[in-house]
Amino acid sequence: MSPPGSWPPPPVLECRTLVLEPLRVEHAEEMALLLDDVALHTFIGGQPATLHQLRQIYTLQAGGRSPDGTERWFTWILRRRDSREAAGYVQATLTEQDAVTVAEVAWVVAVPHQRQGFAREGASAVVGWLWSVGTGRVMAHIHPGHVASEAIAAAVALHPTGTVVDGEVRWESAVTLPPSDGTV
Repeated sequence: MSPPGSWPPPPVLECRTLVLEPLRVEHAEEMALLLDDVALHTFIGGQPATLHQLRQIYTLQAGGRSPDGTERWFTWILRRRDSREAAGYVQATLTEQDAVTVAEVAWVVAVPHQRQGFAREGASAVVGWLWSVGTGRVMAHIHPGHVASEAIAAAVALHPTGTVVDGEVRWESAVTLPPSDGTV
């Protein structure tokens, strides 16, 4: 994988029922309303972000990399094809570990859009793209007992490990691809 400074921005990803739009700061207003639900924080903790907080978060995330340059951030808004409504988001944080590009993925779907397969479809699109650009390993951290997220992780070929980080089980791809000289 190329150095973080040369990684391109995330592409639009098109799925059967969703279009995944790369995050822009302008998404904050729509997403603040959508994500203003304490039920979404049952497994991830915290409280819903205010519009002001979400604009600050999105300003940082839309920049595409951590302040120290060691992480590359990709975030997509899940937008329904039928209604054009935002339904949630999928994120991938890419780092280099032992010369292998590792992507940690996460997904959140707003309560009114849950149980329709959107998280699975969005996560599958993102993980597929990550593999296509030379990511060597994919992982996710999932709260024990979050059955829906465990099913999504399994659907994208991740398997639980014995590693627990901040109370969440690490799920990883069974295969680690060797370093690639391709670019992301």
